[in-house]
Amino acid sequence: MSEHTRSSAARRKETSLALAETYASLSNDEVVQQVLANHKPSANPVVRIVWIVFGSIFVVFAAVGVFLPGWPTTSWLVAAAYCYGRSSQNLFRWLVTNRVFGSLLLNYYRSGRALPFHSKIAICGLIGIVSAASIWYITILGDPGFGQTTIAIIAVIGIWWVGWRVPSTA
Repeated sequence: MSEHTRSSAARRKETSLALAETYASLSNDEVVQQVLANHKPSANPVVRIVWIVFGSIFVVFAAVGVFLPGWPTTSWLVAAAYCYGRSSQNLFRWLVTNRVFGSLLLNYYRSGRALPFHSKIAICGLIGIVSAASIWYITILGDPGFGQTTIAIIAVIGIWWVGWRVPSTA
């Protein structure tokens, strides 16, 4: 591992720990206010609707994770929170204070925006499985290799990002 990569990973971990320390002393409402201050909704109403649609899809995926063991709930909630934060502070507040999902998201923010290691494994596995299935299906359809290569590159980038760029909790 190069010195730059090591220092970059160390900076991310330090930032995560600093956020965790900051949020540890705050009440739930204060954490919500701090996070809301970092998410600015778009001024464009069409863009806000697109963010709401994607956020709602991610909430449905997170709801599946409540009932389906192994399906990553927190990861979908983080994506939904980002989308809602870009679309509407009211939707973001609803998601973070929701009695079903709120505690998961607050724990995510309180841990310094880090994911549990088992969630990272599940996310990387899901990326790998879905990508392999997509490559197999595109091959059956007769793609000469461009689609498979694109999917494989995006899958590797996604696994790298989640596995090495996103901080982990114990």
